[in-house]
Amino acid sequence: MPRSDGDCLEWVRVALVKTPAENNKSATFTNPTKLLILLVHADKSCRKGRPGCTDCFFEKNQKVADYIVSMPDVVDVIVELKGTDVMAAVEQIEATIPTWQAHEHYSGKIGALVVSSKGGSHPKVLAKFLIKQEKFKQRGIRLRHVTDSKSAVEFSAFL
Repeated sequence: MPRSDGDCLEWVRVALVKTPAENNKSATFTNPTKLLILLVHADKSCRKGRPGCTDCFFEKNQKVADYIVSMPDVVDVIVELKGTDVMAAVEQIEATIPTWQAHEHYSGKIGALVVSSKGGSHPKVLAKFLIKQEKFKQRGIRLRHVTDSKSAVEFSAFL
């Protein structure tokens, strides 16, 4: 049974955890044992200064990724749904990390997922992405990029 800690945080217990779609893209995570998963609606919902919101923790003008999909005590995957600007997506993820790490629901492990329609395969973009991916790896963060938002990813891909 889904439950909410407010507008920003949604708890779900389903086999496939899917973020709401933006620009015809979403991210789907497999959860075959139906563990309780936290879906954080970061970008659209979780902004301080929004009338009526009591659980916001991102600043009003802060760059923020779209969602955080958390398997509590295992891994939190920061998700950015983008059109073609993969590097802008990475920047939004980077900006989200410190705020999320300070949050009470932070699991202790971060993963990062960019879902885009294209853009990551251009040689210049791919080179920049691979450099960022290595920097994330040095911080213990697995950064992934997919262009097929219909395929489900496993939480274990970010461990």
